[in-house]
Amino acid sequence: MAWDFQLFKAINGLAGQNALLDYLFMGLTEFGPYLYVLILVILLLRSSTRMTAINGFATVAVAMGLNFVIGLIYNRQRPFVAHPHDVHLLLQHDPNASFPSDHTTGAISIAVALWGYNRKLGISLFILGILIGFSRIWVGHHYPTDVLSGIVVGTLVALFIRWLDHKLFGPIPVKRKKTA
Repeated sequence: MAWDFQLFKAINGLAGQNALLDYLFMGLTEFGPYLYVLILVILLLRSSTRMTAINGFATVAVAMGLNFVIGLIYNRQRPFVAHPHDVHLLLQHDPNASFPSDHTTGAISIAVALWGYNRKLGISLFILGILIGFSRIWVGHHYPTDVLSGIVVGTLVALFIRWLDHKLFGPIPVKRKKTA
């Protein structure tokens, strides 16, 4: 997929040219996933949102398990391994499977899972998940299709878990604004 590598080079080629953007995207890559876990833990501690948190944890666990299996079947090399002289690697990383992006899958699966309970939070986390995915390309860890596949896997798993939850336990209570 030559276009995938070309798009990767166009994005990753900007790395190192603007320190502020480099630090922003390195921060999203390094610390973004912890924000999602923190939100789930906060939801878990509140009795009114405990089931929402459990659903979020279940969703991300299934999504990451699926990513692991996909990585075993399609063990794609990371860009910095496949093209060591063409990548601006801003953060060190293990040379494990690149496809699909675990960071993106985890973020998007939690965002879509929470979207079903709290639309505003879900949309905000979805946008942040897209930025985390973009940051993975920026720092040299993933190709665009790795990130895109993470979005697809995370979304599909979250929708499947929501469907399964609805089938097993009934309709999902959704937080909506009250109208006067």
